[in-house]
Parts: sequence; structure tokens; C-alpha cells
Amino acid sequence: MTAVIMFAKAPRRGYVKTRLSADVGRARALEVYRQVGAQVAAGVARRYPLTVWYDPPDAEREMRVWLGELQFQAQEGDDLGARMAHAFHVHFDRGDAPVVAIGADAPDVGAETIAQACRHLETADVVLGPALDGGYYLIGLRRQADSLFRGIPWGGPRVMAVTLAACERVQLAVRQLGALRDIDTGGDLAVLGIPLT
Repeated sequence: MTAVIMFAKAPRRGYVKTRLSADVGRARALEVYRQVGAQVAAGVARRYPLTVWYDPPDAEREMRVWLGELQFQAQEGDDLGARMAHAFHVHFDRGDAPVVAIGADAPDVGAETIAQACRHLETADVVLGPALDGGYYLIGLRRQADSLFRGIPWGGPRVMAVTLAACERVQLAVRQLGALRDIDTGGDLAVLGIPLT
């Protein structure tokens, strides 16, 4: 069965969207994060089982208040790559396949995005949704591939390129979705038509 997992941080002022906070203030950055995350989760959960993998580990109650009656699981691992690899392992061990992971900050991600990713995974090993900042907003796997989560410069402009190189090294067939914008700066809000205040 297809499983969709969303990685999200607890909606705490100063804890989320620190680059955006520098442009619009911590209160507005938190408000945007809450709105976009709720929109993405609701859009995906209408059609797919969604598990929210959250951080920090003490945040389950906050996550439930924010996102409602979904499945929730605390992230485990020393860095983002380890936490992602662990989450994929849990789902594959349950018998889920394919497994598609998204973030909480790309407002154009919805159920149709997941459907397209799943169609690609009928013939490819990996599907990636490139973000315009050089990262990715989605990664889907047909089977476990830990090497895609090691040695990645998380948070920088080379995440997508390094991930593609890792796929090539281990000979995984990759398909890509269309590029989308995630929200990191005030400029991203302006382009997406989201008010800065």
C-alpha cells in the first residue's frame, strides 16, 4: 500500500522557518508555516494515508492540535538524513510500498502530486520533486535506499544534485516531477502571492 510521510517541525515561534523569520518576523513566519503545513496535510490526506513524522519528540500534542487526526510518529536520528532513512525503514518494514516523503512548506503539493509520483514509481526506483532553491520537496522510493540520505548537504542549494549523483552511483532509475517553490524567504512569499504581514 502506498504510504505518504510528511516531515514537520513543531509549530513553535523561533523554531520553524528561521530564514523566513529574518524577513517577516517570527510571528508571521510561524503563521505561514502553520497555514501551509495544514493545507498540504489536508490536501494529501484526502486521498492517501498520511503519517506525520515530527520533531522534537515531545511535540505530539502540538502536532495533533495543529493537523488533526492523522498518524503521528516522532523522528529518530542524529541528522535529517538519518531521520528520513529511519522513517522509510519503518514504513517498508510494515509492508508499505511505495513510500513518498514530503515536507510541510511547499504549498503546491497535494494529492495529485502524490498520484503523479506513484505513477512514476511504477517504472522507476526513485522519484524526486525538485525545489527551485536546489533542494527537493518530495522523494519517493519503491524500496529502501539508505545511500540517498548519507553525505547530503541538507539545507543547501546542492541537495538535489548530490542526491541525483547518489542515485547514479548505485544505479537507481530516477524520474523527476516538475519544479516547485517551497517557502524559505520573504521573496518566496511574494512570488507565491502570500502576504508578508
